[in-house]
Amino acid sequence: MGVEFSGFDELDKHLKDMSNKANELNGTNQVELGTLLNKGFMQANTDFESLDHMFEESPFDIKTSDDFEAIPQEQLDEFVRNHSKFSSWSTMLETASTTWVAKQLGF
Repeated sequence: MGVEFSGFDELDKHLKDMSNKANELNGTNQVELGTLLNKGFMQANTDFESLDHMFEESPFDIKTSDDFEAIPQEQLDEFVRNHSKFSSWSTMLETASTTWVAKQLGF
């Protein structure tokens, strides 16, 4: 009586594909904020349709990256806490980054 296994070829192909994608991501040090915080992510996790909409509705005057960087962290965290599922800006970015990497790897 023998045991027959099936699906290993498909699993092997999927694992190799994930490995190739991981190698492609290796060395990717920066991803644009709009890519991480895309419309789907923003709609599912915030009160806003998009990152641009969030910036427009925020109490901050954001026209450049310097403007954004000048926002006091406590104020930004409070805004995020009040208008999203997240307790802080960094938590929102971490979740978005994890979600983006998982999608890139095919999860």
